[in-house]
Amino acid sequence: IKKYKAKYNVIIGGRSDGKTYAVLEEIVANYLCDDANKPTGAIIRRWSEDFVGKRGQQMFSALVQNGLITKYSCGKWNSVKYYASKWYMCYYDADKHAIIDCDDNPFCYGFALTSQEHDKSTSYPTITTVLFDEFITRNVYLPDEFVLFCNVLSTIVRERDNLTVYMCGNTINKYCPYFAEMGLNHVRKM
Repeated sequence: IKKYKAKYNVIIGGRSDGKTYAVLEEIVANYLCDDANKPTGAIIRRWSEDFVGKRGQQMFSALVQNGLITKYSCGKWNSVKYYASKWYMCYYDADKHAIIDCDDNPFCYGFALTSQEHDKSTSYPTITTVLFDEFITRNVYLPDEFVLFCNVLSTIVRERDNLTVYMCGNTINKYCPYFAEMGLNHVRKM
């Protein structure tokens, strides 16, 4: 999908086919491989509960387990620490069962549509990659959800144009309000 160089990228597929993993890897690689700019990422989910406790801590666990944090940081970091809707690179000492070093700056920020009002006055000038994970649901969409999504993006983007937005979802529901709002009339063919 990257060959199109689109600002908004809608990626729909089956479960466990690597949609989220690929975007999370891009966020990590961008941050660790661009020492001059240190571009960061953002993860948008529908509910604030999606980031609480272990759900937040586990977000990058597959990349940690596959050694990608170690690879992209050339061994400086080997894990990820989650705190207050932010993810930080860290070095975890398995023998001591403790984090012995942690980056001062987050490489990724979490945003929930249900709490977007609380983020409006904050600036995020380093975010260049946005992942809206699970944007298609089989349950309930929030009232005016597309407007909430646009408000979150407005908070992140401000007046910049250097962002790429990935909207990832499973093929679980033919109806999605985002399709109509974004003018996607023939999603199966597209």
